[in-house]
Amino acid sequence: MPDLDVDRLQESVTNLIATSHYEEALSHIRSFVEQIINDPESVAEVFASREVDALCSKLASAYFGVRGERVRKGKGTVILATELVPAGGHVELIKDYLALNLCERPVRVALSDLFNRMDQRTGDEWQSLLGCEVFIADPDGLEGKLQTLDERLDEWNPSNILTLGHNQDVVCVVAAHYPGVANRYYIHHGDHHLSLGVTCEAFEHVDLHNMAYELCKHEIGVGNQRYWPLSVVRPARNRSGFLKRGALTTSTCGRMSKFVSETYAFSYERAVALILKATRGFHIHIGDLTPEFIQKIHAALDAEDLGRDRFLHIAWVPSLATALVEHEVDVYLTSFPISGGKALIEAMSAGVPVVTHESYRSRYHGSADLAGAASYVWRNYDELVDIFAQWTEPLLIERAQAAVKQFDRYYSKEAFRRAFAHGRGAGSDVPPLRPYVGDRLQRYLDASRSRARRLEPLESENKRALAEWAQLHAAFEAQGAVIANQQRAIRELMQSNESLAQAVEQATRTQNNGVPESHAAIEQPTKHQEARTATPPADGEQQVRDEEALAPTPLAEIEPPAEDHEAAVPMPLTYIGQTTAPREAPTSKLPEEQHAERIVFGGKRARCLKDRAKKILGMIRARDES
Repeated sequence: MPDLDVDRLQESVTNLIATSHYEEALSHIRSFVEQIINDPESVAEVFASREVDALCSKLASAYFGVRGERVRKGKGTVILATELVPAGGHVELIKDYLALNLCERPVRVALSDLFNRMDQRTGDEWQSLLGCEVFIADPDGLEGKLQTLDERLDEWNPSNILTLGHNQDVVCVVAAHYPGVANRYYIHHGDHHLSLGVTCEAFEHVDLHNMAYELCKHEIGVGNQRYWPLSVVRPARNRSGFLKRGALTTSTCGRMSKFVSETYAFSYERAVALILKATRGFHIHIGDLTPEFIQKIHAALDAEDLGRDRFLHIAWVPSLATALVEHEVDVYLTSFPISGGKALIEAMSAGVPVVTHESYRSRYHGSADLAGAASYVWRNYDELVDIFAQWTEPLLIERAQAAVKQFDRYYSKEAFRRAFAHGRGAGSDVPPLRPYVGDRLQRYLDASRSRARRLEPLESENKRALAEWAQLHAAFEAQGAVIANQQRAIRELMQSNESLAQAVEQATRTQNNGVPESHAAIEQPTKHQEARTATPPADGEQQVRDEEALAPTPLAEIEPPAEDHEAAVPMPLTYIGQTTAPREAPTSKLPEEQHAERIVFGGKRARCLKDRAKKILGMIRARDES
């Protein structure tokens, strides 16, 4: 998760509001909340933020600030929500409020469509189902949605606004500040997570159950607090007669998010297997589950040698209370680790005995406080098995009566109207909380496992990066060795080259020192010709070649230059490898004789040195090959 900083958020959003950049300001607030609610460790730990709510109110003041007071009196009710989905708890609340005639008419539902998942066809279906107008703010941008809702509120001119947006729906919260409305009710339904609008002073804050009421009153310090208890219309008939399948039939309702937890100590699939092992009955799950999750449940049943046909899955029902009666459910088990309060109350309204789970993480994860004495409570697998091993028909009848009694007193239509009429003074209508004892050690162990799971991909990536680095380092070392060998070969070649140059220079210097003798040989050509034609020693073949190379050509064989003798300039004698000027030959001869001698002597000497260089190179190659 990125580094979250409330001070930085306040500074950035305040600057954006000051420059009327409302789109960016709305996006900053939404993103901040989403990062928190998507962190499992925030569930039932972080519920509200006064600082972030203050930014919502500041944004609303800037956006609506230029408006004057409305001239005409408002009428009717607008229910603001994010979206409508079949399994949404807030949708059931809207249905209940409409059924109870709670809202001044006409009633309209306006959706921000924050996630851009609604379309007009779906809106028309909901309009038919709810029996009231459903409007969808269809622009993609947040500011565009806010402007669209603002325009529609101008047109409708309501006197009441009820807000049931999702936790991060900043558009709903800001739109609910629409000026001139007589009553603004904030329905605190997303009460397991951080929610925008909880502490906004412009709203009448409405809590739905005793846990949220006590939390917001004593820990968060909410003002303008009201209590509208979760309620349902009692089904046409209650559960009567039990064990009609010859064995206990249990049921649970909830979507996937209620059951999935990577680190919680108890799993739904294991609980189902233990219940069926104890009862030899049937379990019905109502709510959307993925095929992978159903496969986990089947695997747990296989491990206990239980038939898979004992687990029944129903994706959706229009009324849970009615479905429990129709499917002859004997005991209702609440979802965990996140419980569903509305489903629990529906089960009690149908006269079905209930069993709740007390989470060791937080009392706000569970719903045992809603059921009170009407519920059996389990905290571990052993207690769960003991509870489901004891059911008899007399006990089922007794617990069914206790469930109906709890519903009638705190969650019936009459109980709701009583609490609604008491307004801010509804404290006496709130059910008392049960004693609660958590498990700090287990919470710590869960947090440790959660951290380890988050670190797993990082550690895997770190290992992959280290392995890649090791390969690159090995390749670098190998290339370095190749380069070192090449550099060593180059040094050896350079040394050989230097040795060759020194040998050539030494040979040149030696020959240069013998120039006077060659001049003498020119004066006595007959001796050298005799030496050239003499039979060489048997082992002196190289000596003969050297002497032939050094022997000058007779002067008579060289044609004198065509130029005038006096104008002729002697050609300087240059030797291979020479670093200093050669010694001057004796000047007693005529210029043309000196010129001829230098030509002859230079040509012979060059051939001699060339042969010697080839010989030295041959010796070097032979040495290297050996």
